[in-house]
Amino acid sequence: MPIADKSGHARQPKIFTNIKILLTARLAIISFFMGTVAFYQAKYGKMGAPFPAMAPVGAAYLLTIAYAIFLKFVTNPLRFVNVQLTFDLVLVSWIVFCTGGLNSPFSFKYILIIIASAFFRGVSSTYVLATASSILYCGLVTLEYLGIIEPYYVFPPLSYSKNFFYVFMTALMNVTTFYFVAVMSVYLTRVIKKTDQQLIKKNEDFTALKAFHENVLKSMGLGFLAIDMDGSILSHNQAAERILRLDSSQIERQPVDKVLQAPQIKSFFSGLDREIDPARQFDSTFKSKDNTEICLSINISKFTASGQTQGIVAVFNDVTAIKKMESQMAHSERLAAIGRVAAGIAHEIRNPLASLSGSIQMLNSDLGYILTEQNAKLMDITMREADRLNRIITRFLNYTSMQELDQSVTDTGNLLTETATLLQSNPQYQSIICFDLQIEPDLEACIDQEQIRQVIWNLCVNAIEAMPDGGTLTVRSRKESPRRDKGDRPAGDPKYTNADEYVHITITDTGVGIDNASLEKIFEPFYTTKAGGTGLGLPMVHKIIDIHHGKVEATSSPGHGSTFSVWLPLYNRQTGEMAAHGVNESRADS
Repeated sequence: MPIADKSGHARQPKIFTNIKILLTARLAIISFFMGTVAFYQAKYGKMGAPFPAMAPVGAAYLLTIAYAIFLKFVTNPLRFVNVQLTFDLVLVSWIVFCTGGLNSPFSFKYILIIIASAFFRGVSSTYVLATASSILYCGLVTLEYLGIIEPYYVFPPLSYSKNFFYVFMTALMNVTTFYFVAVMSVYLTRVIKKTDQQLIKKNEDFTALKAFHENVLKSMGLGFLAIDMDGSILSHNQAAERILRLDSSQIERQPVDKVLQAPQIKSFFSGLDREIDPARQFDSTFKSKDNTEICLSINISKFTASGQTQGIVAVFNDVTAIKKMESQMAHSERLAAIGRVAAGIAHEIRNPLASLSGSIQMLNSDLGYILTEQNAKLMDITMREADRLNRIITRFLNYTSMQELDQSVTDTGNLLTETATLLQSNPQYQSIICFDLQIEPDLEACIDQEQIRQVIWNLCVNAIEAMPDGGTLTVRSRKESPRRDKGDRPAGDPKYTNADEYVHITITDTGVGIDNASLEKIFEPFYTTKAGGTGLGLPMVHKIIDIHHGKVEATSSPGHGSTFSVWLPLYNRQTGEMAAHGVNESRADS
């Protein structure tokens, strides 16, 4: 936390950290010096005799302790540094005097002060300290040469201090060294500061770029995965978690083929070096933890740096809703084509069929008394088949034509109960079928009663016919709120449209079941597995539920029965509207 001085300006904590480093370095250097002198005295001198070099050492220790104590009260750190460096010059001169003067091996300590000045202060202060060091050192050796002072000799003298040429050359070399160190220190300090500024600028740019990168990825609606050359996911965004319905721990550092379930990525890796096109786009089906199939549109491309391939980047999107829309459009186009064919059939077949049926009736009426029993049966069969063909054409026309809805608010529980009661009263079913009704009351929907009754009747009759040896028919209804019960679901969820609440009706049998191949086709026109069936019953169910803005789906386990589920938007009696948003608009469009 920055400390405020008397003027109210905040002080940067970095300089105080550097001052602490200076204090620590001073203690380390002085301790080394004291250790060296003590070792020499112990080995070659008289350890018990006092030696003057300990006086500046003790003073240095005391000053360092004082600096550390008063550091918390300092308001001008640069002035505090100047005071320390000034006293350090005095201490170094004192140490040089106490260790031999001209013969002292510790004159290099002036250099350390000059370097410290360049580190803390500017150019002028560095040259001022270099000049001060030169003056103090030259003054000390000059006084020694003139015999005014006599330094203490901790170490044996190596030269004669009265030799003018030697004294002059020693002083000149030290002064030259002081100024050379000052110049180099200033230059290096400038380089370091410039480098620091560049690093700070680059760090700021990097931080801004990183923030931009994170914000872009975070705000992306597309899923993003960065993958290394080993196929492990290095990073991802929140959209990837949302689309795949996985948390971060299930994506980060996981194999990409395990996460995305797309074998195309593995093949892309295998041909990465030979890949001419650096990007590839494909669709893949992903199965989430709750077994929901999600259609993904995936785009993968190389990631290169300095000419080297570092990995790949995968960007993907949930296109389940788009695929669903394409399927619905294709279905609508098929219906339109079927409608055009149906109109032709009505014109080309129905009218001749009516003439044929009328002619046979007239023949049967006029010639009935002379027909043999076998011919009479053939007449009856012809009439029945003509009627059956007429019914098929009528149902086909009803399927392809746009039907008007006669909607009213209806209690679906009563509708289900009435339909089940009619089936239970049928003597054909009473002895072999057990009815299990689990119907919640007061679940209202705005529906065409007759059409939804037809849907329930068809589904129940199909379920009973799937149990020729008997079984249990279970009819359930309940309110379902996908946003509350299941969490926020994506727009392309196959079970739900855009409603908030539904009446969920399930009709379950314990019959023979439906194989997977047939299960995918049961809502297609003219597809049937029943002998004599027209293949229009379930397509009609699908169409009726669709124009009610609901959903119908089937699940089955061969040999263990089937379940047909119907979702109808719940009617909100408080608002007087359907729970599905935009139902009125959709109805108008229909």
